[in-house]
Amino acid sequence: MAPGDEWAKRIEQVGRESALSQSTLKQSTQNLIRQLLFSGIMVPGEIYSANSLASHLGISNSPAREAMMALAAIGLLEPVRNRGFRVVELSEHDRYEVYEMRVLIEVEAARQAATRDIGIEAIENIVRLAQRSIEALPSTREDPALPYLNADHDFHMAVVDSIGNSRWSKTISNLRDESRVNGAYRYLKDSQGLQHSAREHVDIAKAVQERDPEKAAALMLKHLEYARPKNYPPAS
Repeated sequence: MAPGDEWAKRIEQVGRESALSQSTLKQSTQNLIRQLLFSGIMVPGEIYSANSLASHLGISNSPAREAMMALAAIGLLEPVRNRGFRVVELSEHDRYEVYEMRVLIEVEAARQAATRDIGIEAIENIVRLAQRSIEALPSTREDPALPYLNADHDFHMAVVDSIGNSRWSKTISNLRDESRVNGAYRYLKDSQGLQHSAREHVDIAKAVQERDPEKAAALMLKHLEYARPKNYPPAS
């Protein structure tokens, strides 16, 4: 089966299992495509048709195309004239730019989360999501990494969201999506990297809970090393 057919068949199955109302069709379709991107079913360089997606979901072309255009607008897909959409592939330099931007925002977000009066509910949510990332770790090498990657995303976004700066949150969410689509962190699954990363979440959450801003910032800076391309220097 061609890659384009495989991804459409997988999303067809998910679509059948989800009760999607017309009012949420575009957003739901967009979320489903994001999951296929992050799981590696949709791969960089391949071209995927909105018509094929719509056909397998039993919906009109319009919401399928709108969902793919929305993902193109944030840099995850790119339109290919008269053919469909291609998954965007990041260069090593692109990845380093993403890493640098994440360091600038996420390290300061961790510091601010431990400094500001973000409220006990936000702190407990950060701690809870750190623990959830431990629970979402794959049990074996054969288990999919996507549940952990989703838990990882939720934890990082909880730290940034706790500051209450919507532009920081939007920027980090988009940057994380760009890097995850390209499967940059799959090597972590075979090197115990996911387990190490999850334990670092717990340490960061504890520093926030203990109201230790410099420790929280230092731990986040160290943690983000997993996102740095090997041939580039650490951010200062």
